[in-house]
Amino acid sequence: MNDRENLANSEKAYEDYISGMTYKRIADKYEVSINTVKSWKKRYKWTRDCTQKKGCSEKSVHKVETILFHEIKEDLLKQLENNGTYGKHYEDLINDYMSMWNIKNRLIVDIKERGVSVEWNNGKQHGMKKNDSISELNKTNAQMLKILSELGLKPIPQEDDFDDI
Repeated sequence: MNDRENLANSEKAYEDYISGMTYKRIADKYEVSINTVKSWKKRYKWTRDCTQKKGCSEKSVHKVETILFHEIKEDLLKQLENNGTYGKHYEDLINDYMSMWNIKNRLIVDIKERGVSVEWNNGKQHGMKKNDSISELNKTNAQMLKILSELGLKPIPQEDDFDDI
C-alpha cells in the first residue's frame, strides 16, 4: 500500500471510528493490523468526542450523524428483509424509530451541555431541578425498544473496545 492509499484509508477509517466502529472492525475492513488503526488514531489525533464545544464544525458533526443515521436505517431494513418482513407499515415504523433516534441524540447533547441539574427561576423562587431531558431520554429509549420489538428486530451487539477509554 502506498502513502496515498494509506492516507485515503486512514481518512475513511476515521469516519468509521467516529461513528463508533471498533479498532478490530476497522482493521478488518481496511485489511490492516489493529496497531495500524491505533497508530492512525494517535498520528491524526482522532477523537470520538466531536462536539462544537471541542472545536468540531457543525458541518462535520452533522456529516457524522448523517452517515450513522443512514447506516442504522439500512441495517434495520436489511434485517427486515432477512426476516422476510415486507410492507410499508414496517418501513414507516423504521422511519418512526429513526425520528426517535434523532430526538434521542438531541436529548443527549442537551444533557451533556446543561448537565443533569438545571437552574430554574419562576420570578419568585429559584433553584436547581432535574434536567427534563433525562426523563425524556428514558421515555424515548423505551419507545425505540418497543418499535424494535414490534418489528421483531434486536439491536446487533457491538464489540466493546476498552482501548478507547
